[in-house]
Amino acid sequence: MSKKDNPGPGNTTSKVFASKRTRFFGMIFLAFLLANYPVQGQNKDDDYFRIYTLIQQADSLSKNGANAPALTRYQQAQSALRNFQKAYPDWNAKVISFRSNYLVQRVAALSQAGPSTATLQGDTKGAGDDQIQVKLLEPGAEPRKVLRLHPNPGDKQTMTLTMKMAIEMKMGDMQNPAMKLPAMIMTMDLTVKSVSPQGGIAYEMVLTDANVADEPDVIPQVAEAMKKSLEGVKGLVSTGIMSNRGIKETNEIKAPAGADAQTRQAIDQMKESMAKVSVPLPEEAIGPGAKWEAKMSIKSQGMTIDQTATYELTAIEEDHITARLTIAQSAANQKIQNPTMPALKLDLTKMVGNGGGDLTLDLTKIVPPQATLASHSELSMNMNTSGQKQTMEMKLDLNVQIEAK
Repeated sequence: MSKKDNPGPGNTTSKVFASKRTRFFGMIFLAFLLANYPVQGQNKDDDYFRIYTLIQQADSLSKNGANAPALTRYQQAQSALRNFQKAYPDWNAKVISFRSNYLVQRVAALSQAGPSTATLQGDTKGAGDDQIQVKLLEPGAEPRKVLRLHPNPGDKQTMTLTMKMAIEMKMGDMQNPAMKLPAMIMTMDLTVKSVSPQGGIAYEMVLTDANVADEPDVIPQVAEAMKKSLEGVKGLVSTGIMSNRGIKETNEIKAPAGADAQTRQAIDQMKESMAKVSVPLPEEAIGPGAKWEAKMSIKSQGMTIDQTATYELTAIEEDHITARLTIAQSAANQKIQNPTMPALKLDLTKMVGNGGGDLTLDLTKIVPPQATLASHSELSMNMNTSGQKQTMEMKLDLNVQIEAK
């Protein structure tokens, strides 16, 4: 065998192939990042960003009168900031001092004010109502009725969430073939802990299993990376309060015992997705044919995305309803400063998405017994990494299925 034909590490052809393969997998995992998949990576900037996010969440809750959950988040941020200062004593002393003083003031103020009535009593007007704007478009046919969730304390559901994704990417002039990712399957046990007289529903959600389906036409390295990402989140516990209109007011996730930093990071990224497993209901009475929309601004992985979900009530029989769902997403031109990859500079130039599906809702349960959604998104961005600028275009096709019993 000649040196030219030698497949060993010194062969130029092998090196070029390895380089392209590495770049290709790098782009795949960047797509994971933008699609809310857990990613690895940890540094002091990441740690501080999580503290800053806690403060922002507390500020939002406090502004909306939810004093108790706001105080809890301020205290969490205060404790995390102390630990951060111990771990990184040389990190930006001015910022640490400013944030420390701010947290002392906010904790003191809310401790004196006491918990808000909305939080204590589970009022249907909570922090989530201002973050999600629900508007009735058409009331539908008579007879109409006001739809409200009314589960009983101790009620349980087991929910299976299945997500399938296909990605197509283009980096500069290099077009990569469309890639199908293995289905991600998560199983969760939900328990209604209490229901207030005002309709506030306190719940607990435990992620009992998270895995990746074995599919023969999926690249093994990708499937293995996804399996490792999901392994660490098994056992996580989410608790919160939902209004009887299906709007999340508070949501907290506890990491499993012994969870490492990467697992905690993955949990933070999954929190947003888990918080939206609900159907916001209009305030008014509605009947068959009714339409309503729910608008919200989603902050995810450094991007701010505007989403409008439109629901159409197709049938109603006592506590059981069926509805069609359409979703539209868009994002303005913006710089993406992703906390998990601070060295990567991205300028978003285009983001549009749309989708649709069907769902059934049992008003005695807190999550839909059945729901399906198929969506398509397209993103364009300019990427600056290691001083090199490239244009990246990405198309994502996502299929989600929920079954709960």
